[in-house]
Amino acid sequence: MKFRLYLIIAVLILTYPSTAFAKTKKISVSTQDELFTAISQQILNHKSQEFYYISTDELKQQITVNKDFQEPFSNHYNPKAPLMSGCYTHFAISDYNISWFIGQDRTLSVLMHYYVPGDTSDDYYNEMRTLAEELKGDDDYESVKAVHDYIIKRVEYDQNSIGTNYTDIEGFRENRMVCQGYSMASYVLLSYMGIPVRIVTGTAGSNGRSEPHAWNIVQVDGKWYNYDATWDDAGDDKVIYDYFLKGKNDFPYHLAEGIYANSDFTNVISEQSYFTTFQFRDNIITALSSLIFPVLAVLVIYCYFRLKKKSSMVPDYPTIGRVIEDDFESYKFKEE
Repeated sequence: MKFRLYLIIAVLILTYPSTAFAKTKKISVSTQDELFTAISQQILNHKSQEFYYISTDELKQQITVNKDFQEPFSNHYNPKAPLMSGCYTHFAISDYNISWFIGQDRTLSVLMHYYVPGDTSDDYYNEMRTLAEELKGDDDYESVKAVHDYIIKRVEYDQNSIGTNYTDIEGFRENRMVCQGYSMASYVLLSYMGIPVRIVTGTAGSNGRSEPHAWNIVQVDGKWYNYDATWDDAGDDKVIYDYFLKGKNDFPYHLAEGIYANSDFTNVISEQSYFTTFQFRDNIITALSSLIFPVLAVLVIYCYFRLKKKSSMVPDYPTIGRVIEDDFESYKFKEE
């Protein structure tokens, strides 16, 4: 009797996981892009665990080879749905675990841990969606400039940030963030506007000092340009444009790494910086202003020597009160 009881308990224990799992919703994916897009959706929805059914042998092999697929996931970009791209969503994960479900060799369990609570995340994306509609300009340039200026004026660079303040969500809530937050917030707003944008990671610095850094590249009028809102934040709501829409030849002190350093990636960036008619006008005014003092100096020197030369040619007139013959025109009167 005891044996039968133990046997029944053993059967229940062995079958319970698969029985319970059969009722669990599984997301079917056949390619790595589909898997990474689905995982990004899981992150945006702030779900702790999802199950993915791997429908092809090729994808299963890719997952098996890349058990730690953090790198390929962080490089993933979905042009049709930029926010559902691993290159953005992986920044929101504090930790994760992937494993094959026991007894289900095609079912992948993905467990996520996040920096911020789900309600905070939802509020952030709702705010950003509304904000993007308000900031969107008449063209790409106006939209990108509006995002650039808004972020710089709203937040300040956090010199002593720790933990979750590296993300755009916490950065916007506290109005303090580091470069990662600047680039993530720019990515979200521009993506909601339908403007292609990427987050670039690497190092930056000068005088032999460099540190990890993040910035963006953004597409304006069909061309890609470098964009670093962090370095354009001069503090006290002051916005500068030293690193705004710069070409690869006009973007010093930045060194991209990983896939961002590959020629396939760097070659898409414009050689020259983006200039508007207003920028061209400002550049002309600046150039002319820089010539004012040299030109004035030359004019003063010229006038000085000219007057000096002219004064040396003035005749030595008699003392005041005397009249010489040449002072007045001679008239001939007609005799009557």
